[in-house]
Amino acid sequence: MSRMSFSFKKLLLQCFSTMKGFELLRFLRRRSLTILVYHRFSNREEPFKLRIDRFERQIQFFKDKYNIIPLNQYLRALDGKCSLPINPLIVTIDDGYWDNYKIAFSVLQRHSVPATIFLSTDFINQRAWLWSNKLEYILKNSKFERFTYNLANKSMEFQVDSFSTWHKSQLTIFNILRQSPDQEKNEILNDLARFLKVVVPSETQGDFLPLTWKEIRTMHRSGIDFGSHSCSHAILSRVTSQRLHREIVLSKEKIQQELQWPVTSFCYPNGQPEDYSYEVIKCLKNSGYGCAVTTVRGLNYAPSGQRFELKRLAVSAEYEPQISRQLI
Repeated sequence: MSRMSFSFKKLLLQCFSTMKGFELLRFLRRRSLTILVYHRFSNREEPFKLRIDRFERQIQFFKDKYNIIPLNQYLRALDGKCSLPINPLIVTIDDGYWDNYKIAFSVLQRHSVPATIFLSTDFINQRAWLWSNKLEYILKNSKFERFTYNLANKSMEFQVDSFSTWHKSQLTIFNILRQSPDQEKNEILNDLARFLKVVVPSETQGDFLPLTWKEIRTMHRSGIDFGSHSCSHAILSRVTSQRLHREIVLSKEKIQQELQWPVTSFCYPNGQPEDYSYEVIKCLKNSGYGCAVTTVRGLNYAPSGQRFELKRLAVSAEYEPQISRQLI
């Protein structure tokens, strides 16, 4: 590539990173559906959480630039029962942490924005650990700042003496464990806790607490919808057929029982293509779900959308121009 063509390409990318470039693409993509995914919220600056004032600015930005709709409206459109506005957008939140109600809910209420929260029902019912949270707790409470541990048949060196080293260690272990069968994953986490001399409480505590059913019912009465995120947040492509049925069916039944309302949407734990399969999708269809969302980045198109492999965008930017660059 010549220096001139490289410079032109760089200039073109810079133009499309501006609000004008965003507005042009928004027009060209006006018939596509954008689904956003959020997880955690905070009143202050914290790792892996979105500060609430930034969340409110984002919601205002999306209200100004898009038509925010509930997920079930998209399902009705796929079934030919209604049409969609131009530039439709859906807000989703995964897992069901306490801060969804205590912090984020007030913003959604204030702006009259519908959203779908995907619940892992063992997390809600029993305050059972999500395995990724259990890993986080173990590493944060380790009695050692550096250690050697055998994973994937290999001796590996880890550090947890700062945020950056802790985060790197967490990601490395997470990516290995998510490819392991569920039972093996739990055995490794329990062994790691013993090795690092960490006593993991039988139930989640503090910042790892879930929503309560009372809070969930309160939000539901105010227009927030709820879907299933499985029972235990297991990687569904790694479980037995019997376990798969439990994760998909029992979670749906529990939410419906608590809300007296049909559950039509599902969110794959972790949500990458290797984390679900044809068997998982078949089980969802047979269990009465109408759609499922992934964490694969991208937009969706109606009426021919892949309703059991809906793509989403994770947004963490603070100001409008930064948000627009993430959506291009």
